[in-house]
Amino acid sequence: MDENEKRAARRGAVMGAAVMLAVCLLAGWRLLPGYGSHLQMMIKLGQIVDTVDRNYVGDFESELLGDMAAYGMIRSLDDRYSTYLPASTVEAYEANKYGETFGVGIQCVWDEERQAAHVYRVLEGSSALEQGLAPGDWLIAADDVTAAEDGYDAMVAAIRGEEGTEVAVTFQRGTAAPETRMMERRRLTQLMAEGELLDGGIGLIRIFSFHQGVSEQFRAAYEALQKQGMEKLIIDVRHDNGGLVSEMAEIADQFLPECDIMIMRRKNGHETRKVSDAAQDPIPMAVLVDEQSYSAAEFFAALMQEYGRAVTVGEQTTGKERAQDTYHLADGSAIVLSDRKYLTPQERALGETGMTPDILVALPEGTNFYFMSKAEDLQLSAAVEALQEGGK
Repeated sequence: MDENEKRAARRGAVMGAAVMLAVCLLAGWRLLPGYGSHLQMMIKLGQIVDTVDRNYVGDFESELLGDMAAYGMIRSLDDRYSTYLPASTVEAYEANKYGETFGVGIQCVWDEERQAAHVYRVLEGSSALEQGLAPGDWLIAADDVTAAEDGYDAMVAAIRGEEGTEVAVTFQRGTAAPETRMMERRRLTQLMAEGELLDGGIGLIRIFSFHQGVSEQFRAAYEALQKQGMEKLIIDVRHDNGGLVSEMAEIADQFLPECDIMIMRRKNGHETRKVSDAAQDPIPMAVLVDEQSYSAAEFFAALMQEYGRAVTVGEQTTGKERAQDTYHLADGSAIVLSDRKYLTPQERALGETGMTPDILVALPEGTNFYFMSKAEDLQLSAAVEALQEGGK
């Protein structure tokens, strides 16, 4: 084959490829909703990747390039609840949503002054518990990553890892010398609700999150308090980061008559209502909230307030009115997208304002929420007082 024939063959191959691409694009245009309107953007992204691949003089990771493009797209929505999840983070995200966590079983809060993580909870069944860690200990390092030098997030990331592997955790108790112990990374069930009986027959149930399984943990705590003689109940959703609407509705249903619980609206106007059945537990109640009561937590408090079912005590909540779902992509990554607006039965959107409790009480400045005593907890004291005086 001479040079002219070769050129003709190349032109034919290019034309054939162009025709096939056009056929695919036209088919996609007809078959995929919105494909035509998004085609220019898809071509633009393809051109960027191709240009970088052919001309960029430095090194780059194509997977990271795609992750950053996807992350930027979702960030451009200017929605603080929507995000992009690289494939490597999806499993941990899903596990957390469904009441599980990966790691050695330590929950901490960062102490800026000491530049260390203060342990406030150690999970049952964890290697940390087996190795003797306890609330009040200070977490200093994981393997060679230190909180002081590398930062809290980096240290937490070092603790997480593949299930069944080990990590060297360095911690300190009081003024004793730091200790390092090997701990196994495990998949653990989160502690989402626990209860205790206060003086005067008042039960206290703390809900730490509304992830899957919390309604079962709540029910177990509630039944245990009933056996101990509980007559009134305080539900504490302070510092609660929310979770699943279905779990929140399950707990709320126990204390409400037959009524609407929540209104969910999609972009196309389709509306779904969650409802409560007729059975109702009439126990007098109070609900504790604060500025970190988030999503399902603040909605639960607003719901009890709206129906006059509980006296609400504490501080103004975060403010959120959008629900998210996870959309999985072909490469194993995913986007968490706000795809519904939720409203109270009176069609109140909590939005940026949150809900205002019936009794406004702030904790003293500088109070460490996770380590305060009951005597320091002015919000809890106010809720107890309200119930003793004949609250809801």
